[in-house]
Amino acid sequence: MRINRIKDNDIANGFGITMSLWTQGCPHHCKGCFNKETWNFTDGEEFTEENLNYIIDNIDKHNVKRDLSILGGEPLCDENIEGVLQVCQTFKEKYPQKKIYIWTGYTVENFNELQKEIFKYADILVDGKFEEDKKNITLTLRGSSNQRIIDVKETFKENKLVLFDLKNK
Repeated sequence: MRINRIKDNDIANGFGITMSLWTQGCPHHCKGCFNKETWNFTDGEEFTEENLNYIIDNIDKHNVKRDLSILGGEPLCDENIEGVLQVCQTFKEKYPQKKIYIWTGYTVENFNELQKEIFKYADILVDGKFEEDKKNITLTLRGSSNQRIIDVKETFKENKLVLFDLKNK
């Protein structure tokens, strides 16, 4: 897996403060994407054990309680999914009470078997490609109205797709 950056204090990608891991490489190339610098699969840097340790060791740096956001690029594409799963598994083993947010251009209904493994770890999943004609900057956690905020734990428990209730965040 390649990454674009790790941002220690992010207030735009999650509720409260998150540490954000930006994956590198995206097959979708959505028109109007705000993050085109993450498209190329050869840019960025290789994700290392040192990067993983940095996330684990610094998630609560300076007594700031953070959750983890993983976005990109495309975290769930073939080139990134195994690394993302490793990060999520390690993170949840160490911090089971903390939330993991994932953004993907894929839709849950079209996940392959490996992508479905993310349900074991993610708490909130935003799915769907950014669609410029549906862009709405007032939406919470999304760039376009076609994207969904999925409550992964409730979806798993109910065995059906459950959207996240923004009123009870």
